[in-house]
Amino acid sequence: MVEYWVGVDGGGTHTRARIRDRAGKLLGEGYAAGSNLELGIDFAHANVLAAIGSARISAGIGSECEQQMGVGLALASAELADRYHAMLDMPFPFASVRLTSDAFGACLGAFGGDEGAILIAGTGSVGLIYQQGKIRTCSGRGFPISDVGSGAWLGLRAVQQSLLCHDGILPPSLLAIRLLDHFKRDQTHIIHWASRAIPADYGYFAPWVFDAANDGDELACNLLDETSAQLSQLLDGMLRLGAQNIALFGGIGTRLAPRLAHFPLVTPRADALDGAILFAQSEDLPCLHP
Repeated sequence: MVEYWVGVDGGGTHTRARIRDRAGKLLGEGYAAGSNLELGIDFAHANVLAAIGSARISAGIGSECEQQMGVGLALASAELADRYHAMLDMPFPFASVRLTSDAFGACLGAFGGDEGAILIAGTGSVGLIYQQGKIRTCSGRGFPISDVGSGAWLGLRAVQQSLLCHDGILPPSLLAIRLLDHFKRDQTHIIHWASRAIPADYGYFAPWVFDAANDGDELACNLLDETSAQLSQLLDGMLRLGAQNIALFGGIGTRLAPRLAHFPLVTPRADALDGAILFAQSEDLPCLHP
């Protein structure tokens, strides 16, 4: 019998876990590195277990209680069928495990399990519309071919434009100085770094853009204008596809929300962690890959 309900929200940078008892009382929360399934199934699996273990320790319950946990996983890239099935094939010690996308988990949390629409703009970005019992995903196919308006996309643009400043193509920029100083002004270092960089590595520079924009840097302000335009494009498209009220999630989306206030944005009722718990508790909610 399930005595504990666990929700996990995993993206490119962070994995969060929350444990509630059968009555819904919050017992503990935990954190680990990212668990986007595109980062590798072994890597994602390890970080999911680490986040749940951290939450369990926070809750003050022993490892033997894992066999009494019903777990809902809301993970980035679960839309990909091969990644989805590979993750569910991994060994878990829990009473039950259900997997969906981070976007659907966020939507369930935002609307208390009811239908609605969400846009996540964090390390990656994805829109989701849940209507008439069906899920429709917009963008969210991974960086760099998709995930426009995300922290990874913003960080990539910051690196690209900073190099153009270095070359004298663009005017001098405070953001470019800070970013290039980070790499000790060694272009070879940047090239080698980029050959190995994952989305979270690019997303690392996204807060730098906001900081430089606050300092009045023209390049940073232009990059935030571009990012806002990308998110506006997604929101416009989602409205045309039938979305009505849209909940906005993610560090980038939250910080740019004032620029998007002309859209019908609503405050989420809860987060993706509680959405993941709702998904764990209900077999009636749609499955990504039946």
